Amino acid sequence: MIRKSRTKAVLFMMALVVVGIITGFFLGIVLSAVVAKRKENPVFWKETVHKQLEKLHPTPEQRKKFDTRTDSAVQQLVHIRKDAATQVWNVVEHAVADIDTELTPEQHTIFKNLKPKKPAEVK
Repeated sequence: MIRKSRTKAVLFMMALVVVGIITGFFLGIVLSAVVAKRKENPVFWKETVHKQLEKLHPTPEQRKKFDTRTDSAVQQLVHIRKDAATQVWNVVEHAVADIDTELTPEQHTIFKNLKPKKPAEVK
């Protein structure tokens, strides 16, 4: 009887460990996706810079200047990012067009469904 209770307790503990590992794994995936998405936001970039600059204990005048400068830098970074995305898409479109010319009619039909879709930020 005692042996049976111990076996049940051990199996229960093992099940708890397995459930915990699986839950942690999927929570890690979800949280990393949320963090990655947040890092794409220009507001996050500015907040991060301001947190670092606060370590300098700036004066109110310096804060205003920092704010102006970080706004400008963020806008420049957004512009660079859009330009880069457009350039990347141009390369992809060129490669797709080159591949398309080499396909048979049957392959062309299949390839239509495989072609990458243009991202919203590039349109």
